[in-house]
Amino acid sequence: MSQLLAKPLFFNRRIIFYLVILLSLQCIIAYGALLVFDSLPSSLTDMPDDHIVFRESQRGTVNLIRMQINENKDRPLQQVVDELQPYFGYPIEIQPINTSLPHSVHNELVKLGFAYDSDREVVYVDLNDGNLLQLGPIVMRDILESNTMSLSVFLIIWALFSAIIFFILIYFAFSAVWKDLVNIRQTAEQLGQGNLHARTENVKGWLFKPLANVLNNMGTHIEHLVSTNQTISHAMAHELRTPLARMRFELSMLEESNDQQERSLLQKGMSDDINELETLINASLNYFKMQQSNIELNLSCVSLKEWGDKVCQSLELFKPPKFELVCNCQDVEALIDTNLMETIVKNLLLNAFKYATHKAILNLSKQQNSVVIEIDDDGAGIPFDAREKIFMPFSRLDTSRTRATGGYGLGLAYVKLMAEFHNGKAFVVTSPLGGARFVVSLRTEE
Repeated sequence: MSQLLAKPLFFNRRIIFYLVILLSLQCIIAYGALLVFDSLPSSLTDMPDDHIVFRESQRGTVNLIRMQINENKDRPLQQVVDELQPYFGYPIEIQPINTSLPHSVHNELVKLGFAYDSDREVVYVDLNDGNLLQLGPIVMRDILESNTMSLSVFLIIWALFSAIIFFILIYFAFSAVWKDLVNIRQTAEQLGQGNLHARTENVKGWLFKPLANVLNNMGTHIEHLVSTNQTISHAMAHELRTPLARMRFELSMLEESNDQQERSLLQKGMSDDINELETLINASLNYFKMQQSNIELNLSCVSLKEWGDKVCQSLELFKPPKFELVCNCQDVEALIDTNLMETIVKNLLLNAFKYATHKAILNLSKQQNSVVIEIDDDGAGIPFDAREKIFMPFSRLDTSRTRATGGYGLGLAYVKLMAEFHNGKAFVVTSPLGGARFVVSLRTEE
């Protein structure tokens, strides 16, 4: 139990660890993207240069200072500057015109009459009287030039907002997927614990819906196999009781009998019962082997009419006296496994010979990508509630089977199994003749 709890805990810790790494990398990527974007020329970003933006934002301040100085030319320049200083949040100083300036700043000053030194965050104003007016350094709010503390706070805020948005997106994008995955896991666990009725329901996501369908089909197949094997086991046990009971009775009679002729008859009966047991066991093993193996189809193109007439002729000796067999075979070519299909047709016709009254009809046709076998008889028919049961192994409507009548109820089971190997199906309905119509549809590929 502790191991089961430890696995989800470790899984959650690992997700958190990966998320922290992801957010850290995102912060680094965001900062790097800002640096790269800021270094790109304005022709690419379609954004004006920061230097020009700030310089032009100070043009009005420069002009107002010049106007104030020009209006007070009769007063000392320093006195006027001292009166203006309280109105500004940065220092205003008077410098000589020959102050050493960077080349680009000097050229801008000569051209415009004022210039902005972005390295020192200072604005220079040419007063045209041999003096320069220095405004600044001016405090700027640029995240790229912030100190470590400010930049860290910005990146933490960025990471928090990213985490919130990330979790919201993950929830809406994967909540349905997670529910589907949980449903599939629960179904797999229930199947593993022996609950063969468990199925995965309400899986709507395209990602796991094929997996859910495969799991459901697997569960259905396993349930069918287990149910069939249980039915076969019970039916086989029932079939074994009859010859064993006869052998026990014959053995008891043999011990008490002194008549040589009677003893010979009892010994022969015991030998027949042993042969019957051997036949039953071999038939059961063959059915199990066929059920659990994957038979490869040996397809060949044949004429249905020629092939059907040949099969009907091969069964002439097995017909009851005065019994009518009609073969209606479509004159077309089809791709079939002749051995499997012959076994199907012969089993169904022999079954019709046994239970029909006077007549049976074989209809063999090709319909789209399938070959359809229909066998009608004028017998008593199959009750509606027994039409699924008769295809089960060892299942018979006639429970009065004796050693003389024979049969183990495997013929129709073989028919259905071989039809499924042929990617088809087998079922029974009411015949127009009043008896049963057995229909076998076999898929073909051309």
